[in-house]
Amino acid sequence: MLNYDVSILNTVSAHPTTINNQDSTSITLIVGAGLAGCLLAWRLEQRGLAFRIIGSSSLPNAWSVAAGIINPVTGRWMTKSWNIDTLLPEAIRTYQSIERYFGIKVYYPMPVRRYCQNAEDVKRCGRRIRNPRYLGVVGNYCKAGAGPSAIRDTHGSFQILKAGYVDLPVLIQALQKHFIAEGKLQDEQFNYSTLQANAGNWCYKNLKAKRVVFCEGTGVTRNPWFQHLPLTPAKGETLILSSASLKLPPSIYHSTKWLLPYEAKRFRVGATYDESDLDPTPTAAGQAELLSNTKAILSEDHTLQVEAHMAGLRPSTQDARPFLGRHPDASGLFILNGLGSKGASVGPEMSRQLINHIFDNEALDHEVDIARYT
Repeated sequence: MLNYDVSILNTVSAHPTTINNQDSTSITLIVGAGLAGCLLAWRLEQRGLAFRIIGSSSLPNAWSVAAGIINPVTGRWMTKSWNIDTLLPEAIRTYQSIERYFGIKVYYPMPVRRYCQNAEDVKRCGRRIRNPRYLGVVGNYCKAGAGPSAIRDTHGSFQILKAGYVDLPVLIQALQKHFIAEGKLQDEQFNYSTLQANAGNWCYKNLKAKRVVFCEGTGVTRNPWFQHLPLTPAKGETLILSSASLKLPPSIYHSTKWLLPYEAKRFRVGATYDESDLDPTPTAAGQAELLSNTKAILSEDHTLQVEAHMAGLRPSTQDARPFLGRHPDASGLFILNGLGSKGASVGPEMSRQLINHIFDNEALDHEVDIARYT
């Protein structure tokens, strides 16, 4: 847990991988080696299909920064997350299958304890508890003071069930290391101008592929084929803190910000949200905001040591729905992007849908199909 070695791709430099030309009728070229690209590659491998990945360790990424929280009820209005009844079972199946294959632990189911901020929140919580749509994801309301004493609690709280988090660094590094060992992952920055259509295939340097799937996160803004899609990148910063005196039972705590306890008296707090600053560098202002919110959440003063301060860019979209599908004009070009801040819950189902769409001709969910922009 918490092995944030984002240089795993650099191992390719020591053991170079040459992407050779093979039967172009079978090869899928994946651009991007983050969550979307690695999940897509994993599914291709499970089907026994040929693929190659190009991803750069020198570019900013979201997966090494994100906490990977899966939360079925979110937002100020305590609404059920979009399509969570479909997304969650597929996410669990996918992560558990990867855990079994590699002998690792990445999926940690645990409830969220959400704290009401005012009397209106208490009323809204009551409505959610009585609403049949929320059965199984919203637990009982707890009066103020019924939760852990370390958290400030003036209006009570309630549990959000079927929640948890995915250790994305452990997940992605395991997949990247595996693909490197198989000779399927090349560490380099993709050059869009080098990709050329040729007789029903796509040629990139010495590789000829039948199709190309772009999974480059916020890098899609430089993609000449898909830069028309309304991506709205948003910067997020998180902290890993330690405290010798703060003790919390395993859970995810949400009170304006979320707080996720780890082992050894460490915990994660986040996250900021900024659409104006798209520099993926941690800021003093972001750290100050997170520390201030953490102290406001806690009922007593604790000495907080900042162990890590991370920042990344979320590949969010205007309508809060991912980008999936085929290019309207350029045959053989596809996209899997726009997972936003809910990539851990959304990514597995979106990769499944796109694979089934490409190889089994299954229809995409109209809410995520990029045909909605044509």
